[in-house]
Amino acid sequence: MAKHALPAILLSSSVLLFSTGVAALGNLENPQPGGWEGGIGAITGWHCTSRSIEVRVDGVSLGLAGAGTSRDDTIPVCGHSDTGFSLLFNYNLLQGGTHEVDAYADGVLFGSATFQIGYLGSEFLTGLSAARTIPDFPVKGQGTRLEWQQSKQNFVVTGMQPLTGGSIVGTYSITNVWYQDSSGNSISTLAPGISASGTETFGVDGTFSVTFTLSVNGQNVSNSGSGTYVDGGYYVQSGGEMDLVIERGDTLTLFNLSQQSATTWAALVLSAVRAPTASADQVKAAASRTPAGGTDGLLHTIGATIGSGAN
Repeated sequence: MAKHALPAILLSSSVLLFSTGVAALGNLENPQPGGWEGGIGAITGWHCTSRSIEVRVDGVSLGLAGAGTSRDDTIPVCGHSDTGFSLLFNYNLLQGGTHEVDAYADGVLFGSATFQIGYLGSEFLTGLSAARTIPDFPVKGQGTRLEWQQSKQNFVVTGMQPLTGGSIVGTYSITNVWYQDSSGNSISTLAPGISASGTETFGVDGTFSVTFTLSVNGQNVSNSGSGTYVDGGYYVQSGGEMDLVIERGDTLTLFNLSQQSATTWAALVLSAVRAPTASADQVKAAASRTPAGGTDGLLHTIGATIGSGAN
């Protein structure tokens, strides 16, 4: 094999990189050196002349990869496009940690990478569902929606939404709260014996309602309230208070710092999950409900309840 240096070649949206002094016959593209893998994914790359591609992880053969898939970006290097290869693999089988993958073309090593694996404690998780919105990705002001897909054992991108849009409208089930005030009282639903429940509804007409129950070692305190709100994108204003939006989408997480009494200030974080059974008609009906009095802000109503339970 003649040795010569080949520069990096940029073709359309793909970049083919080759080391100086190594013939440009192939490349292992995934996993990437120093990168992360998880769930069920593909070990991929391309090779110009191979009859077979074998993949090994930590020295153990995973078998032959499927080969011959079309890669038009390799035509200037290989002279043809049927150069791609891939092998589907459940990374959960390796139970996390650092590993090495090697790719062999007709028995000759041509690509290696050391990478990390994220592990969720099981080879194959079943019966789970979750969705989250990642704020300011891929651009500021946009949120990327991720949903758990069991067949991939991973989260997949399902779309984007404006962070300042009307996505806050809906009914949410309260899941977690954290509260601490200047008197030294502190409550978290992550602690044993403490839980929170209730719902919060944001209507299309700018009204909200909330019901909330805090349970501390079997003792319950409850409260409810309603009023109007303004969705400012990075904040929600209700009843004269301003709550910062930490997360929005299927999970709504709000933060507030407010004066609970003449001498007491409190910080509160509330997390709630959008109710999957709330139809558009239900949301509309909730929005048209007449507010049951009271002008306190959303988190002030909940903070007052927690404050009484913490004392």
